[in-house]
Amino acid sequence: MGPHFVTGTPNATAMPVLQRYIFSQAFLPAILSLSALALLALLTQSLQTLDLIVENRQSATTFFYITILALPQLIGIILPLAVFMAAIYALNRMTNDSELVVAKANGVSPWSIGTPVLRLGVYALLLHLIINLLVQPLSFQQMRKEILKVRTDIASQMVQAGEFVTPAPELTVYTREIMPDGELRDVMIHDARDPNSITTHTAKTGRLQRSTSFTSLVLVNGSVQTPLDDGGLDVVAFETYQLDLSDVVALDNVLRLKSSDKFLHDLLRPDPRDYITPKTRRELAAEGHARLASPLYNLALVLLTLAFLLRGQHSKLGNGRKIAICAVTGFSIRLIGFGLASSAEGNSGLNVAQYILPIIVILVFLAYLMNRGRVRFGKKRAGAAYDTAMTNAPEVKLS
Repeated sequence: MGPHFVTGTPNATAMPVLQRYIFSQAFLPAILSLSALALLALLTQSLQTLDLIVENRQSATTFFYITILALPQLIGIILPLAVFMAAIYALNRMTNDSELVVAKANGVSPWSIGTPVLRLGVYALLLHLIINLLVQPLSFQQMRKEILKVRTDIASQMVQAGEFVTPAPELTVYTREIMPDGELRDVMIHDARDPNSITTHTAKTGRLQRSTSFTSLVLVNGSVQTPLDDGGLDVVAFETYQLDLSDVVALDNVLRLKSSDKFLHDLLRPDPRDYITPKTRRELAAEGHARLASPLYNLALVLLTLAFLLRGQHSKLGNGRKIAICAVTGFSIRLIGFGLASSAEGNSGLNVAQYILPIIVILVFLAYLMNRGRVRFGKKRAGAAYDTAMTNAPEVKLS
């Protein structure tokens, strides 16, 4: 049970204590909501990463690393909703426990009660902005590099320990063991790509090498067996042999960044030296404006919650109807925001609308909350609310 006023108007000492208490009641649910939604989003994201890791036979460490690198963008998407749900939960719980009724009856204005929750929204806005402008581009660029390493890992595509692998038609590769440093032990390669020159290579060790234009398998201490026309076998021993595999492993090792991987200045002012089509330019601009506009929803949805749950009369039947309307309105506003960001990729004129929607919500509900004339209690109504609340709530003095 939270703090309750004993009587009279709250003094200067009691008010900060009350506001710290309200902030703590909203902060913890916000962390829990964000953690739960982030975990759910990570599970969804990990399904896509899992296919990539399995296909290229990478380690679990690589899988978790790539998945974690996707987390900043997911947090940016769900942060306004997490703060929104936390504000609804905190205000509803304090209303059901008669804590807000007692505070109002003692002369605490709805604005003073809502300030701690509003402060949480401002903190979320700043955190969201930092994630969008700095953390997400850094993490996504690193993630793109890791994915490129996975896709261009010729060892994972060419060989698998203890199994016969066919990376290309008429080419079979076998190795008994793959060492941590990439060395292949007991290698055998049957190459029948050229019908006129079928060969079988065996070697004690081997190592895959790749440059920007050349891919080869260097074999050490082995032999090359070539079948003869008379049914015999020509065997040539070697100490070192280089087998050209450039035509087998044709990999695109160029790092290409998507709009989600770029910093704000690259989105709004692309490098003129890069060839960018008008469609790509619109997509980059839409992403850049979305990065700036989406943090505003943290503040907009908090103000929406305060307007629904702090204003008006206290109902003994609870706030179920108010909460339902508030939740539907809040989620609808955020969905419209997602829709505007998506539509702006095809129509750059909608970029302004990405800012207009949350700003209108902020201004409308901020004006509604600051209109004190609509929340004055009459003496009889305030006295009745105070008596009812004090009957149900234990007396605890604020220190």
